[in-house]
Amino acid sequence: MLDTRLAGSILAASAALVTIVAPSPTRASDPDVAGMQRIFTAMEGALRTPNEKVFKAHWFPAGYEKNLVGGSGLPGKAVFGQGSRKKWYLKADFSKLTSVGRGGPWIVYCDIWSWEREKAVDDVHAALIYVKKQWVVLGAGEKKEQVEALAKRYLAKQPLEPPASK
Repeated sequence: MLDTRLAGSILAASAALVTIVAPSPTRASDPDVAGMQRIFTAMEGALRTPNEKVFKAHWFPAGYEKNLVGGSGLPGKAVFGQGSRKKWYLKADFSKLTSVGRGGPWIVYCDIWSWEREKAVDDVHAALIYVKKQWVVLGAGEKKEQVEALAKRYLAKQPLEPPASK
């Protein structure tokens, strides 16, 4: 027979595990950091392997093929090429997470982390959106204001390509 104290401990541990694993935020405006972290972890693995199919699955299709950010950005395809060749990945810092609108898009500061040197070699900002029940990278670039402008174009349902530079 199961001791009631043991049963209570098991129940409490199960509830804590559900809380840790559950991806849903408490309010619509709260970020789903656990869900966002999963895509960065998957992209890191895809760069190390290298596996372009897995990496590409975590990018908005237009942002994978084209640079939607502007002068400081790259398309996801180029991020994959450089990261897998130069042995670096996007290491997200969620303590610097900001929202462009209520509930996103979210701007995530990322170190460009070299797994051979074990240090940051550069940094970028990535715009994340929630599409078809998953987080994806809309675009990424060195200048936060350009990444935020892309996120605002997405929210306003405007063309995603950056305006022509003057």
